[in-house]
Amino acid sequence: MRLIIVDNQAEKEQEFYPDDHLLDVLLQSSSGIHTPCGGRGTCGKCRVEILGIGHVLACQTILSAELIGRATRPLTVILPGTVRAQISTEGILPDVSLLPSIYKGTAVLAEPTIDDQRPDDERFEAATGLTIPFDLLPELPSVLRRTDFQPSYYGLIPRNGKPGRVLRFISADAPNPLGLAVDIGTTTLAAYLYDLETGQRLAAASALNPQSGYGADVISRIDRATESTEQREALRVLIGRAIADLEENLIRDGAVETGQSLALDHVVHYVLAGNTTMLHLLAGLPPEAIARAPFIPVSRRLQSLTAAELGLPVAPDALCQLLPSIASYVGADITAGILACGLLDQKPETGSLLIDIGTNGELVAVGPHGAVACSTAAGPAFEGANIRCGIGGVQGAIDAVRWDGRILSYTLIGDPSRGADRQLARGICGSGLVAAVASLLDCGLIESTGRITDQSDQLPSELRERIITVSGQPAIVLAPAEASANGEPIVLTQKDIRELQNAKAAIAAGITLLLGKAGLTAASVGQVHIAGGFGNYLDIRHAFRIGLLPEELRNRTRAVGNAAGMGAVLCLLNTERMEQARTVVDQVDYFELSGEKEFTELYVDAMMFPENE
Repeated sequence: MRLIIVDNQAEKEQEFYPDDHLLDVLLQSSSGIHTPCGGRGTCGKCRVEILGIGHVLACQTILSAELIGRATRPLTVILPGTVRAQISTEGILPDVSLLPSIYKGTAVLAEPTIDDQRPDDERFEAATGLTIPFDLLPELPSVLRRTDFQPSYYGLIPRNGKPGRVLRFISADAPNPLGLAVDIGTTTLAAYLYDLETGQRLAAASALNPQSGYGADVISRIDRATESTEQREALRVLIGRAIADLEENLIRDGAVETGQSLALDHVVHYVLAGNTTMLHLLAGLPPEAIARAPFIPVSRRLQSLTAAELGLPVAPDALCQLLPSIASYVGADITAGILACGLLDQKPETGSLLIDIGTNGELVAVGPHGAVACSTAAGPAFEGANIRCGIGGVQGAIDAVRWDGRILSYTLIGDPSRGADRQLARGICGSGLVAAVASLLDCGLIESTGRITDQSDQLPSELRERIITVSGQPAIVLAPAEASANGEPIVLTQKDIRELQNAKAAIAAGITLLLGKAGLTAASVGQVHIAGGFGNYLDIRHAFRIGLLPEELRNRTRAVGNAAGMGAVLCLLNTERMEQARTVVDQVDYFELSGEKEFTELYVDAMMFPENE
């Protein structure tokens, strides 16, 4: 049967069978629908309209014969309007010498004679030192004779004791080989296109991870992948297609940048970073053991394989390298971040800390006791999930809240105006959530326990009138109904505040415990690197105000942007950095927080917000 999907006035069709789940059908169509709760029906974020029926939750709707009979023909679903996401691709890229794994070469071979009857492959190998894979041997005779024994090729340099080899034969006027570094986040993707001969960045792009339709966190994704091999394959195909779509955009932008005609098959090297679960799903590896104690991945090693072997819908002979992970919950994105921040290059006695705040808080400290890492389950609150009015970092999201002593105000992503023409608020993102709680603590609407005050009569009327009741619980109005895109006020509920308290307490307790393992105290840390998309937009002052970071780190903390993406770029441009990534895994000691009795005590202590000074 046929379903018509209306997305921002554009229509597309998707085949389905009676009794299919509507959410599954929408995901198959790459509609970009999101279900932070993993399809449990608790977040309400997959609300769509079926013509003739009304609004439903896609995750709770079966396309039954009875429903199809009641709906307007043809069966049509209208998705909520999508908006542009604010995803940072920028980061701090250290100086790097250019030593790529793949290069463009031209060989000059002696032509065969009666006195020199060497086979074509031996003749080529003697001139270049490169072996020729068996699948390229059928091309070799015609390539040599068509080029008068001066063939051009993309070559792979020797590595790990293996000789170099030909990746592909090309025309003499083919463009330089291109490489793509990709950071696969649970929520977002960031990709960087480079010319491997010059080291020039040609383009960068980002997108939301389409797997978000299966849940906001890795556990939800693992649950779906574990249901069946078909579901695991659907997740693999989804992320592979998203990478290919990003690549198409980058190739188009790169062609404009260079003035050359570029094509997808000119990209011959992919370096992929991501957390351990994301890389398992990309590779089609079963991730279920990651989700249960003792939390064992199938593999954490550096993987080098072709795009065809990986199942990536790009040039099948392209080299794909998945960076190594440290543990099940400290992934290759952290390995890449360690490289980008030069964490292991710094003197241990100076003390360094890398914090990547997201659904999981990955932490790495380097101190007198060496390099130590852990992961703490912060939950998706920092990314706007499990929050009543929470959304990702998209246009119209509240990204900052400010109390100036008289007025509580907010700003929206993508809205420079402050007057009557300002856009309507769609919700609140992670950085906005932290800013809101920090400002509400300052103005007295939230107490240090996290409780919304019940002594509002002592507050100015501008604040007092913001306290309302929503679904039986107290809430604070951030944007009134008339300033909201859906006609309902944007609020922060008591449950939302508890979600943030849980998240920030997990991070704060993890930091304290980790520093002790590394032989450090907060006062002895010389440099703190805040990595990741959330960290890039987080106002560090607000992080200290809510107790997310120890006060002693205040003047030693900097945002480094997408450190995972920058580390992947380093490995793309320099093969020695790739080898360094391989060794990072053995240099960092991982410890499991769930096995630490002290963590629970530290977590409980960190639940409180600092007192208002």
